[in-house]
Order: sequence, then C-alpha cells, then structure tokens
Amino acid sequence: MTGCPLGIDIPGFLRFLREGDAASALERIKQQNPFPAICGRICPAPCEKACIFDAEGSAIAIRSLERYASDNGGKSKSKVAITLNGKKIAIVGSGPSAMAAASVLLRAGFKVTIFEAANEPGGILRYGIPEFRLPQDVINEQFDELRLLGLEIQTNILIGRMKSLAELTASFDAVLLATGASLPDFALIEGENLPGVYYAEEFLMRAHILSKDRIAGSLSQLLRGHQTLVVGSGYAALDAARIAVRLGQETSLVFGGLEEEMGIPENDLKEALEEGIKIHTPFEPMKIVVNQEGSSCGGVQCRRLEIVEGQDKLSLEVAKEEPVVLEAQTIILANSQKANPFLAKATPHLKVKADGTLWVNETTSLTSLEKVFAQGAVVKGAMNVVEALATGKAVAYQIMEHLK
Repeated sequence: MTGCPLGIDIPGFLRFLREGDAASALERIKQQNPFPAICGRICPAPCEKACIFDAEGSAIAIRSLERYASDNGGKSKSKVAITLNGKKIAIVGSGPSAMAAASVLLRAGFKVTIFEAANEPGGILRYGIPEFRLPQDVINEQFDELRLLGLEIQTNILIGRMKSLAELTASFDAVLLATGASLPDFALIEGENLPGVYYAEEFLMRAHILSKDRIAGSLSQLLRGHQTLVVGSGYAALDAARIAVRLGQETSLVFGGLEEEMGIPENDLKEALEEGIKIHTPFEPMKIVVNQEGSSCGGVQCRRLEIVEGQDKLSLEVAKEEPVVLEAQTIILANSQKANPFLAKATPHLKVKADGTLWVNETTSLTSLEKVFAQGAVVKGAMNVVEALATGKAVAYQIMEHLK
C-alpha cells in the first residue's frame, strides 16, 4: 500500500477477489480510486515494486487484478443522489488530475463544470495513449459516470482566448487549473527539423486523430519508408514504438541509459520486445542525419556507452569505438514534457516559475490569483496517471477547505 499514491487498500481488494467477490473488490478500490478501469490498464504500478515478492521477481500482478475487478465488478448506471451545497467550481482541463478533482467535488455537493479546449474530454488519456492500451470506450464510460454525478462538460473552449480567467472567477466560487503538461520539451538535437521527424506528443495525437478517420490507410501515411526509430524513454516512447510496429514498420527504440532507467515497467517492456521492437541501450543519440537524397531524415548517429563499475554505483562512459548510424526514415523524439505557457501569457498576474509550471502556495494550492487553484502536471511537471489522480484528489479537498 505504501507504493500506491492513492492509498488503495490493496490487501483488502485482493482478499475480495480471492473470495470471488469482484463487486466488493471494486467497491473497495473506489473508496480511494474513482477510476480503476483506467489505472488497471495504464498505471505504472509502483505498488508492485513495493510488493514484498518483488525481490524474488514475482510481485503480485496488482494492476491486472485491479483491471479485472473493474471489468467484472459491475457498472454504475443510475444517477447518484447528491445534495447540492450551492457552490460552483470551474475546472480548466479534463485530464486525470481534473477528473479526480471533479469526482471528489461532485460527491461533496458542488456543481462542477469542466472547460476543455479539444473537442473531446480526457486530455492526455484520450489524445496521448493509444487505443490498444486504453480503449476510448473506457474513457467514455468514466466520463459517463461523472455526468451521472452531475458534471457538465464544455468542449472546444480555449480559456484565455474564448473566455478569460477573470470571467470564470466572476461566475464560479473557485477555479481549478488542471491543464497538464502536454508540450514537448524540445530536444535541440541537430536535424530535429528534418522532414520525417516527430515529437512523440505530436505523433501520438496525430495517430489518435487519423485512427478515427474513415479513409483507409490514412494512419499509415504518418510514417515514411519502412524503418522507424524512437529516441527516448517512458511510456510516450514505448507507445509510439508500438504504434509503428503495428503499422508494419521495422521499429527500434534508442535510449542513452540503462534499461531499468527507462521508466517502463518490466512487463510492458517485455511485451514490446515480443511484438518485435528492438531496444538499443545504452546508446547516446548525437544527431539526426539526412538521407542520401538530402531531402529528409535518414537515421540517428549514436555512440555506444559502456557500463563502468565504480565504488558506490554503476556509471556510463563513451566507448572507444566509432559512432554508428541507426537507419530510419521516420524518427520520433520522446523527451520530457512541459506545461503550455499560453494561459499564463494570456492572464496578467498569473505567476509562473522558471521551468514554465504555475506557482502555487504549497499548503493551499492557490495560485497568485484570488479564487484560482492549480494542481497536477501544470504545477509539478510531467507525471504518470496515478500521480496525477492523487494530486487531483488532494486539491479537491484543499478547495473544499478553502470554501468553508
């Protein structure tokens, strides 16, 4: 339990599953996690690293069991009776942090309205995670449950242009900024502007949009040639690679560190290898090279790193051999992500830190503007889904305490 940011009663729900009671298991999970159908599919499962059997290489598959409980514990179809307290909250953004905050506030009797710039709610869950890992139907079901609690969602509204924060604070008792961190942190690697080079966030969003296009073959048009190389680590890199291999590409993933530092759970990495993705690590990318025609990218020049044992820890040093070029006609750069500065630039006196995240009071999560709170990746930088849900829950209770 200490490994779960949401504090789920893991032994409790496992006990119910052992007894064949999936409904009670799901109810126990939902006491702390309102979205087990999401976490059961895409959570990086820090709880499994904290499992006492992990040292033996056989941690209990908690994430998969959470998914099982969600899929087999029954669905909420009836509207929940809630006594409204007369207060209204606006939430800007609709990703996991916003969803968790909305769930807590709605159940406490607040009228909650989400404002989303895209045409569908879900943020990174919908536009940054492929269908084979998190089906769109699952996301839709989670929002249907929130609507049964009374949530109102207004899409295609860009706060800062179509509505100002001042307009929201005039109409609502509190405003929560949960706009996430979906902007690529540009790599500044030579050749990144060549045709055929994507950033992972852009690639994943394009893949989502094109996958819904009825025109046959539109998704495959994303990729040039027959070789795709993904540079980076984390789930964005892995998801991009797994999309490419599904489109028939020879796909490789390059990372300038050790496999255990990639930020990808062992089981997920194993699945990628079984699908045919090649892992090059530790290989340090140096620059993107042009193809023979000089018209687009032709690969990535890398140098191999050697693992050196020190007194206290392992370190990496550049190998003496010459750099190599890993050929690819499509290259996807998966670096870290950062908050989009648009809203801050459009809003006078909204204080921003040097790294582009929003400044908040650490005790209250209030920004520099009255009645305006912020939490999630827009405050703390890129984070995984369970961390985002935990921050959303926490800020909801801070808003409630403030409004008392």
